[in-house]
Amino acid sequence: MPVWMQPVANSRPGRFISHMVRRYFAHDVGRQGAALAYYLLFTIFPFLIFLSSLLGLLDLDISGITQALSPLLPVEVVDVVETYLSYVSATSSASMLWFGLFFSIYFPMRAADCLMQAVRRAYRLPVPKNQIAYTCKVLLYTIFLLLSVALTLALATVGEWALQMVKHVAALPDDFIRHWIDWRFVALGVVMFAAVGILYAAAQDQRQPARQVVPGVCAALAGWMVVSAVYSFYVENFASYSIIYGALGTVIVLMVWLNLSAVALILGAEVNDTLLAMRLEKQKIQKQPETASGKEKAL
Repeated sequence: MPVWMQPVANSRPGRFISHMVRRYFAHDVGRQGAALAYYLLFTIFPFLIFLSSLLGLLDLDISGITQALSPLLPVEVVDVVETYLSYVSATSSASMLWFGLFFSIYFPMRAADCLMQAVRRAYRLPVPKNQIAYTCKVLLYTIFLLLSVALTLALATVGEWALQMVKHVAALPDDFIRHWIDWRFVALGVVMFAAVGILYAAAQDQRQPARQVVPGVCAALAGWMVVSAVYSFYVENFASYSIIYGALGTVIVLMVWLNLSAVALILGAEVNDTLLAMRLEKQKIQKQPETASGKEKAL
């Protein structure tokens, strides 16, 4: 290493980046992200069948969902969701609703299990000894995740229509309704923060303090938003997936975005354990002079 780079490498940011790069390859984050993206792809469409069937039976508006997703996802992904929701909701039935519900639980369980295993590997935890308890934990988190997604979509879809109904019951002021329409995305952020935070906490065997969970959650969500925005800009302005892949171009865009999102979630857990390792390393260094001074006094 050149001499001029040593101060940078020995600084706290330099050591953090060095730890993260080593962890990325040592824990095979790229392959784990690809595996998680595979399960997420099979999760999306059954969930969209369930959601669109529910929207069709309840005669709810689909445009609210697409409007909420537009700032977060690439245009091609939003188009796939909108087309799928419109088609299935037009032919919705009770049998299709139950079909979508069953596979909306099975495939998300596989995705949640894959993500929890990746998080456990980031925290350097062994394979769970009690598989029954671990499976129950995955199932409970899957149900919580589905409820979180449903709440997120409800907050984005229902909007002013529901608030006007609640207004007559709870006597909500007009200012609250106006501000809620403008700031409801803050509530969406809170739901997403809770979903990722509970994932990082539930994947571990013991209860952890908030300071060992929150930094990774913030890093994962911030990284996901940045990656989604950059990738969306790239797809809209530079990429030519439709020319290269034809009709499969939209699916390729979706797969790449899912892969990037999965890597961001896994790296959030890596950030938490990296910060913990650096904190323990600092404490060890601070104890060494105390030990040395104690030996000198003994002599």
